[in-house]
Amino acid sequence: MAFFNINAGKALQGAAQIYSGFAAQQSAYENASLMEAQGALTRDDYLKQAKLVDDEGKRFRAKQTMDYVSSGVEIVGTPQLVLKETQSMVTAKSGSLVGTGKAMSTLAQKKADITRSEGRAALISGALMGAGTIAETVTW
Repeated sequence: MAFFNINAGKALQGAAQIYSGFAAQQSAYENASLMEAQGALTRDDYLKQAKLVDDEGKRFRAKQTMDYVSSGVEIVGTPQLVLKETQSMVTAKSGSLVGTGKAMSTLAQKKADITRSEGRAALISGALMGAGTIAETVTW
């Protein structure tokens, strides 16, 4: 003896809505992981650039020092100030690159967090819509 009837088409539609929410969440999580990886790669690239700037700056400063010394100039007064300014400029440029890399990584992380939240919302929405559709199919 059957106490209720089920509309199979509506039940399938409800199941599809639930699955759609699940698939949207999975897709969002995969995209978020890619965003995080891209952010890490970008940060690493900026850190490498900063290292290159530091190395180039050290070589240039050493060349400046050798040019002064080979010309018979003592490293005091103006030559000393020029060397300090060179180092200061290198440090500023390198620091800027490091800061940009960290900011890009942080931005990618925040975008990934938002994408994951949207995925969770899609899952919940799909599950609730699907459950509601399935509930409509049952008649007593």
